[in-house]
Amino acid sequence: MRSLRTRLSVAFIAIAVLTTVLSATFATYQARRTFRQYVERREVPAVQAPGGTVVTTRPEVPEQPRPARRPPLGARELLFSSRIRDGIWTGTGIAALLGVGLALWLAHRMVRPVADLTSAARVITRGGTPPPVPVRGQDEIAELARAFNKMAERLAADEEQRRRLFAGVAHELRTPLSVIQGTLEGVLDHVLEPTPERIATLHSQTLLLARLVTDLRDLSLAQAGQLQLNLQPIDAGPVVRETLEALAPLADERRVALRADVPRGLPRIDVDPDRLRQIVQNLVENAVRYTPSGGEILVTMQADDADSVRLAVSDTGVGVDAADLPHIFRHFYRADQSRARSSGGMGLGLAIVKSLVEAHGGRVTVDSAVGRGSTFTVTFPRRHEAAKAQKAVV
Repeated sequence: MRSLRTRLSVAFIAIAVLTTVLSATFATYQARRTFRQYVERREVPAVQAPGGTVVTTRPEVPEQPRPARRPPLGARELLFSSRIRDGIWTGTGIAALLGVGLALWLAHRMVRPVADLTSAARVITRGGTPPPVPVRGQDEIAELARAFNKMAERLAADEEQRRRLFAGVAHELRTPLSVIQGTLEGVLDHVLEPTPERIATLHSQTLLLARLVTDLRDLSLAQAGQLQLNLQPIDAGPVVRETLEALAPLADERRVALRADVPRGLPRIDVDPDRLRQIVQNLVENAVRYTPSGGEILVTMQADDADSVRLAVSDTGVGVDAADLPHIFRHFYRADQSRARSSGGMGLGLAIVKSLVEAHGGRVTVDSAVGRGSTFTVTFPRRHEAAKAQKAVV
């Protein structure tokens, strides 16, 4: 009996039959014993006399000496006793049948959610996506079904993200590898001359591959919670200003005005300076990429409240459609496919920003509209939980 339903059914039936049989046996024995005593002793109900005295009425019969042995029951008494016994066992049989039916129904009702969960789990083991498991009631099995549905949804989302990641990596690797392969084959076949320009092209494509690999590594570590952060309580203003100075030539090349409003003396925050530079660089590069010539990018930083510092990067670029905003931080997601590829974007910058910000215990939001530009806002807590724990240990 490997089936849980069979074992539960047998257990419930055994309990129902055993209980009814024992009850019937005890009731039959007790009824027969009581009836025999009543007949042999000729007991009648007690009657309360007017004065309050309880007397027992007996038929007026002449006193006779009691026999040494009790006489057997008569035919009428035996018939009455057998009818009592038959009635008890008939009721017991009906109760047993009802108990068996109820036991089978309960076993089916209890095992059905487990069977649904098993079927869904088998679909997942085969690599498929099962339909949601029906949730019935509010008991522990219903809670298990809810947790299983959430797990299945998360697995499906992770699987879709993994497929999209692999497709994006394959697409991004194809172009630089094709350029490198084609150039080297042309040089080996003496079709192309190894001029400094072609060597510089190969070098730029190699740097692109190296950056892609580095970004993927940082992204995977951050999302797995294994990214090592060198947290320091620093004034983030100088780090942001230095990063913007390094990005000024890129903005000048695109003829985009890059302005900063980062006051001095900001409250100290627990942050990794190198990762902060990476966050600012990715946000500004994304803004430059989607801001047309003559546009403007404004980077501001200020103390938001007593517990956080806010960094905002605003541009007057093309903006993002409302339908694309929920997906803007996904891997290799591009709201404008042709523009992103022509400008060299790999679709990883914003995903890395989100992962790094969350690794610092902060949050990043975006406000954008087509034709109006975009504003990315990053909020850093002043004290990171990991830094708090480290100070507590020290």
